[in-house]
Amino acid sequence: MSPALAEGFGIPLPGQTLLIACALLAATGKMDIVAVLIVAWTATQLGDIIGYLIGRYGLKGLLKRASKHRERLEKAKAAFARWGIGLLIVARFLDGLRQTSNIAAGALQMPWWRFLTGTILGTSLWVGAFGFGAYTLKEDFQRITDVIEPLRPYVLAFSAVLILAFIWFLVRRKSAGQHA
Repeated sequence: MSPALAEGFGIPLPGQTLLIACALLAATGKMDIVAVLIVAWTATQLGDIIGYLIGRYGLKGLLKRASKHRERLEKAKAAFARWGIGLLIVARFLDGLRQTSNIAAGALQMPWWRFLTGTILGTSLWVGAFGFGAYTLKEDFQRITDVIEPLRPYVLAFSAVLILAFIWFLVRRKSAGQHA
């Protein structure tokens, strides 16, 4: 489960795929599902904590020096402090965000207890959904995958539209505040 660990601090590896594969092997009796879930959860938590620490102590100074706009950095910190737990939970299920959200939480100085709450909840849901879910749905797993996989491009496009709409909203809000 080392890919799950490395994903937590920014390295894009197939942690989710490996978790599903191990869970399906456990469903055939070739692995112990309890061991798979414990190792996946522990590796994921360790990776997330390493990512947070990299962001908190490795990138904090870099962000301060690189940021020409302290106001934007402070707004990002406030947003992460307010919605960070939810972001960490959702990010656990999205490639790209899964690898970077922990580093961002640390760099933006998300309080430790809030980070830990978000990462524990996100990791528990993720391991449960993809580990235990694949294990219990072994007979139907291929049929479910056959239905979901063709939807991936649409989900990615929808996600991109939502992100662009959010950016557009922030830009409009900022420009409206400058004209007031």
